[in-house]
Amino acid sequence: MCLVYNIFTPSTVHLPLKKIFSCAAFNNNMKTNGNEWVLVNLNMTGYYRVNYDTENWERLLNQLSENHQVIPVINRAQIVDDAFNLARAKIIPVTSALNTTKYLSEEREYMPWQSALNNLDYFYLMFTKTLVYGLLQNYTKKQVIPLFEHFKYVTENWSDVPPGHTDQYNQVNAIRFACSTGVEECQNLTSIWYRQWMDQPYQNKIHPNLRSTVYCSAIATGGTEEWDFGWAMFQNATIASEANKLMSSLACAKNQTLLQRYLGYTLDPSMIRKQDASSVIVYIASNTDGQSLAWDFVRKNWPYMFTEYGVGSFNFASLISGITKTFSTEEELQQLQEFKRENSQVGFGSGTVALEQAIEKTKANIKWVSENQKEIADWLVARMA
Repeated sequence: MCLVYNIFTPSTVHLPLKKIFSCAAFNNNMKTNGNEWVLVNLNMTGYYRVNYDTENWERLLNQLSENHQVIPVINRAQIVDDAFNLARAKIIPVTSALNTTKYLSEEREYMPWQSALNNLDYFYLMFTKTLVYGLLQNYTKKQVIPLFEHFKYVTENWSDVPPGHTDQYNQVNAIRFACSTGVEECQNLTSIWYRQWMDQPYQNKIHPNLRSTVYCSAIATGGTEEWDFGWAMFQNATIASEANKLMSSLACAKNQTLLQRYLGYTLDPSMIRKQDASSVIVYIASNTDGQSLAWDFVRKNWPYMFTEYGVGSFNFASLISGITKTFSTEEELQQLQEFKRENSQVGFGSGTVALEQAIEKTKANIKWVSENQKEIADWLVARMA
């Protein structure tokens, strides 16, 4: 192997933020043989992205698969993040970026996992309403199960949380994605913890680090009883952070009747404060089972919402941005444009710019999906074969 120390650093050369550095520029000075590879920006002391030639990418990926610990943790996160951003810029194929996630079933550190999940989030947003979503869920599930099992072991069957802060963060990732991708053991675990709290409402033994994840999973897999309990605890919460955890978790329900009820509460300040209403609607829109409900709700009630909540802390910009972040079809683009025309007399207040940005972003999303959907679907199918 060949580790290259700080070819470019902020102290030796001035670079634009996130400049792309290509190893190809140094081919005459760097010679590798066999399975040797070059790693630029060791420990990420410079603030720029790195691209490699195809051969060096393959060697780095092989190293990750064979023994990822040879590469420093922060550089493993960098490799993933650089690859996805280079793919978004059409500098490397999108499948090359996805290839950096194949080794994650062996990864136990927080930074590489968080880097991968942050970047896969865009794929989840774009393919929510397509068959690719299910393929992506299956792939993520396959990769995250070993991480879930790892934390089950190190916490002695979930009796505690890991001592290290980054391990605690990664435990949350393990539980959140194991549960959301359908790992039954995870869903049963969170349901048991939540049920124990329901049985003893004044003795919440769920660790504070895990509460948001546990609440969301238990409410998603539960029914009316679990939702009603969460709502009662939200109403009685005296600590703002706990109230916020419950407020967001109530939007995780899969039952559309419950989601419709929750949306209705946003129009009643005695149920949901005006300053929280836009957040609740966006939380529901972030749920694959609630996205269309939230969008229909906003379109139907926009004149009333704008008139009643137009003055004050209701954030129309974040509402429009949050509710349209998954838009990636021609139908959704047409609905956005119709929404703009139909409410031009009513107005959009602080959401005016956000609406224009949503239209342009939807156009870009449509183009990205059109260019990448088949390639991504084929890659995912091949990984599950």
